[in-house]
Amino acid sequence: MTQGKIAWLVPYPIPGSGGHRTIFAHIRYLVEQGHECHVYIGEDPRENMEISALREVVERCFGSCPASVHAGYQVGEHVDLAIATAWWTAEIVARNVDASHKLYFVQDFEPCFYPLGDEYIRAENSYRLGLPPLTIGRWMSHLLRERYGCDTVFFEFTADSSIYQPIEDMVVEPAVCFIYQPDKPRRCPETGRDALAIVKRQRPGVTIYTYGTSDEPGFHFDHTHLGLLTTDECNRLYNRCTVGLCLSSSNPSRIPFEMMAAGLPPVDFYGENTIYDLPDKAVLLAERNPSSLAGAMIRVLDNARLRVEMRAHGLAFMRQRPAGLEFEQCAARIEALLAGDALPGKDISPLYQAPPFCADYPVDRVPSPVQDESRAVPADPAARRRDLSFREWLACNRVARALKVMWKGYC
Repeated sequence: MTQGKIAWLVPYPIPGSGGHRTIFAHIRYLVEQGHECHVYIGEDPRENMEISALREVVERCFGSCPASVHAGYQVGEHVDLAIATAWWTAEIVARNVDASHKLYFVQDFEPCFYPLGDEYIRAENSYRLGLPPLTIGRWMSHLLRERYGCDTVFFEFTADSSIYQPIEDMVVEPAVCFIYQPDKPRRCPETGRDALAIVKRQRPGVTIYTYGTSDEPGFHFDHTHLGLLTTDECNRLYNRCTVGLCLSSSNPSRIPFEMMAAGLPPVDFYGENTIYDLPDKAVLLAERNPSSLAGAMIRVLDNARLRVEMRAHGLAFMRQRPAGLEFEQCAARIEALLAGDALPGKDISPLYQAPPFCADYPVDRVPSPVQDESRAVPADPAARRRDLSFREWLACNRVARALKVMWKGYC
C-alpha cells in the first residue's frame, strides 16, 4: 500500500449535509490506513474561521476529525495528492495546488444546483479541467464518461449497518416519511409536498412525517415535522414507517440506501440518475410528477405482500453494501493513483430494469402563501364544500341564505 500526504479542499461545513458527512467519513478511514490527511476549509465571511472553531463545527456535525484542519484553500506545500470536492475547489486544485497527483471527488452533478447561467457553466467546466473523477455511485461515472469524456471510476453507495438496521418489535405505523430540504431545489420539496397532499387526501388515516430541516414546512395538510434528526433517530423513523419518500433530481441520495438497510421500502423519481444505482424489486421509481409519486406510495401502503417483498429485497441488497465496502473501494482507487497505477474503469449499466410507475390522481391546489392557512378555502368548489363549516356553508349558499331569512321572519 502506497501511503501519502493528501490535501482535501472542502467547502465550509453545513450542519446536516450528507456530502460533508461522506467526505469526513472517508478522511477518517484514510487516516486509519496510515495516510496523512489535511483538510483545507473554504473561507466563509459569515463564520468564524479560527482553526479551533472550524474543528469544533466539523466534529460537532460530522464526528471526529483526525486530520489537520486549515482555514482557506491556500495549500502552501507540495502534497502527494490533492482532492477537489466541489466545482470551485476543482478550479483551485487544477491551477493552484502543487501535487504529484490530483483527483476530483464527485458526489453530485453540481451544474444542476444553478439556473443555466454563469455558475452552471463554471460548474460544468470543472469536468473539463483534466482532474480524474472518483464518483460516488455508478450514474455519475456514466454521465461524466459519456458527456465529458472523463476517465472515471466509482465506489458504491452503502449504508452503515451498525446504525441502519431493522429494530425488532418496532410497531410499524401506516405512515410516510419525507426528507424535506427546501434549501436544496434538487430535492424537489414542492413536488414532494404535492405528492404527499394526494396521499393524505386519498388515505386520510396515514401519518405524514417530514424531517431534514429545522424549518417547519407549513404544508396545508396535516403532518408532523421532526426537524433535524440524528442518524439513530432516522433509523427509528424508518423502522416505524410504511414507506419512505426521498426525491433527488441529480445524483441519487444516500437516504434510499439507508432506508433499505433499515427495512423501509423507498419511493423516488424514475430517471437516468436513479436507474444506474437503485435496484428494482427493492425500490419503486415513479414518473416525475406528484400523481405518480403519490400512486407509488399508495401502492406500497395498500399492498402488504409488496411491502414484505420490497423489504426482503432491500435488506438482501444492502447486506452486500456495508459501509466498509465504500471505504475500501475509495481507498483502493486513491492508493492506486498514489502508486502511479491507472485507475481501473468498469462497465456501467442500469440496475433498475422495471418501467416507471405511473398513476393519475388529481393534484391538490395549494393555498396562496399570503392566506391564513388555518382559514384558507380550497379553490376547487367540491373540495371547498367539503371543508366549510356548517355556518360558513350557510353564509355562502344562496338557498341556505334564503331559508335563513324565511326562518327569521325577514320576508
